[in-house]
Amino acid sequence: MRIFLFLGIILVCFGCQGEKTTNIQGKDPVAKLDSLSKEKIKLNLLKLSPEAERSLEIFEDFQNLRSFITVLRNGNSFYVNKHVDSIDLLVSTFKENLSEDLNINTINSRISVLSTETGLLKLLSEKKNKDSDMVMEANTRLIKAYNSLIIQLNELSLAIPENIEKELLRELEDQEKPPIK
Repeated sequence: MRIFLFLGIILVCFGCQGEKTTNIQGKDPVAKLDSLSKEKIKLNLLKLSPEAERSLEIFEDFQNLRSFITVLRNGNSFYVNKHVDSIDLLVSTFKENLSEDLNINTINSRISVLSTETGLLKLLSEKKNKDSDMVMEANTRLIKAYNSLIIQLNELSLAIPENIEKELLRELEDQEKPPIK
């Protein structure tokens, strides 16, 4: 009888230890990125103003960046993770090939933020256990940084250059002067 009691206690102890390891493994699941996932970002991309569109239509690096950002916005976490190197390369190429009229502090700061967000997304993609939610959150921040760049490009295209402003002020002063008799 004592032998049966002793065996029962041993079996219960080993059974409890097996359950503990199961619970520990259940707490730390490995999140896999699903290539068939339907999740995508709900944030809309901003559009360029007609003036900015005309001035940037021949800037091929911007057109490539915009196309790929559109694709990433519509992509799921698996696709974003797979193509993070491409967006990083496109942002750095865009930054290197800025024209003189776009190479100003406000645009450069927006590009720096965009570059930082692509870098963070790249760091996430290098992790061993990738979390789908974290990848999509980083992708959302990337889209926000792109939208910020678009806002700045729109503001730049609507700004009145100094020459035109001075000329308009001269014309206004001439109109205010009384005619000479």
